[in-house]
Amino acid sequence: MITFKSKAGRSVDYHTNVGLQLLKMMGRDSKLPSAMFAGDVADARARLQQELQKQADEEAARDEPPANETANEDDDKPAAVSLQTRAEPLLKLLQQAQDANVGLMWE
Repeated sequence: MITFKSKAGRSVDYHTNVGLQLLKMMGRDSKLPSAMFAGDVADARARLQQELQKQADEEAARDEPPANETANEDDDKPAAVSLQTRAEPLLKLLQQAQDANVGLMWE
């Protein structure tokens, strides 16, 4: 597990693989534990949002069925939770840290 912490809000926990992926998207390395200064939070948040949007656009392009095909209605598999959805608590914590001008740490 990776836990993101800031004085500005509640801690956010992620499974290691998801947490590492989010760190990479923020432009950080996978060193644990680690932290970022208050001045770096806005850039990390912007990078994360940009990478999440890029990934969502790529997934949408891949998931579009061809024009002559319709979706299979018999497909009863539950929808996977997107990384965008999983990242929402971290984005909120980053926003709170940015607003309070405090850093973020993770372990």
